[in-house]
Amino acid sequence: MANTTDSKPHLVLLASLGMGHLIPILELDKRLVTHHNFDITIFFVASHSSAAESQIIQSAMTPKLCEIIELPQPDISGLVSPDAAVVTQICVIMREIKPALRSTISALSFRPTALIVDLFGS
Repeated sequence: MANTTDSKPHLVLLASLGMGHLIPILELDKRLVTHHNFDITIFFVASHSSAAESQIIQSAMTPKLCEIIELPQPDISGLVSPDAAVVTQICVIMREIKPALRSTISALSFRPTALIVDLFGS
């Protein structure tokens, strides 16, 4: 969904790893598009852990309210132990995803008006 005119602001939303972060970002997207007429691009870190995640992504793309871009999950095996707390793993994943996010945003055909992230994205 390219922003061909500068009349509508284009927001970029970043969802952290997990459906508990993705679903609220998708709900925010729906509200911003329908009530405020924004163009939205959502970036999410793929976990590929469940069929439900894939189903949610597909259903969000059906009405074409936004563009959804999957960022590959970085390999953090050398940074944290496998038995580290889930919160620690998510924080490290989100820290390591920054270069891929920057390059993907730079490659977009528009300049985003704002970047909105959830708690782990900060």
